[in-house]
Amino acid sequence: MIITHGWPSCFFEMTKIIPLLTDPSSYGGDPLDSFDVVAPSLPGFGFSDHAKERGMEVQRVAGIWNKLMTHNLGYSKFAAQGGDIGSGVTACLGFSHSDSLHGIHLTSITRPTPYLGPGSRPVTEAEQALITQRDKWFDDEGGYNHIQGTKPQTLAYGLNDSPAGLASWIVEKYRTWSDCGGDVEKSYTKDELLTIVTIYWVTQTISSSTRMYFENQKNLWVMEQDQKVPAPAGMAMFPQEISKPPREWGEKLV
Repeated sequence: MIITHGWPSCFFEMTKIIPLLTDPSSYGGDPLDSFDVVAPSLPGFGFSDHAKERGMEVQRVAGIWNKLMTHNLGYSKFAAQGGDIGSGVTACLGFSHSDSLHGIHLTSITRPTPYLGPGSRPVTEAEQALITQRDKWFDDEGGYNHIQGTKPQTLAYGLNDSPAGLASWIVEKYRTWSDCGGDVEKSYTKDELLTIVTIYWVTQTISSSTRMYFENQKNLWVMEQDQKVPAPAGMAMFPQEISKPPREWGEKLV
């Protein structure tokens, strides 16, 4: 199984769940449910190399992941999981490389956008509520997304030069996006937060990581009519997710 993180996450956050997947019997599970787990850093994140050319967006990463799992590591088939940016990568694995996939699991739906044009099923009340909620959230909280999607390099000079600025930019996201009730230490310890910030600081990858927003916005992945992800798919929508698509929205995609 390959697990893909998002932003400003990194591979470190996966270290809590990896033991449960690789050794379930130690946690009361069935040993037959164990997996080999691959938890890579996205290109330009953490200890992964920076992209050497433009265009490193979710569809391209999916191709790299498929090559990693099948060619480099030798798995004939594998499962994939992801959230945030990782959900876009995982959905693209299920779409473009379904022959290699046992199935995919998503904890958010960020990419692709379903086809909503002529001939599509009318948007339901629940789907319209989702669209309205997302628009409001981006009005209230989406400033980071706009600047990272349009001027990531300008932002990067300041964040890469100031550890306090970098910590502020990253920790604010964990406080706002987690179900901590305003107290980030209810969800994360100081050591966990500082580990994540330090990985970005010592590898100097805040610039290359935020650039994926720019690349994704320049290469939007929108489904065409009647297109769906062919790989078997499951989705988990947790109570405090920023966006909770109704079932019918997911069924337009998978």
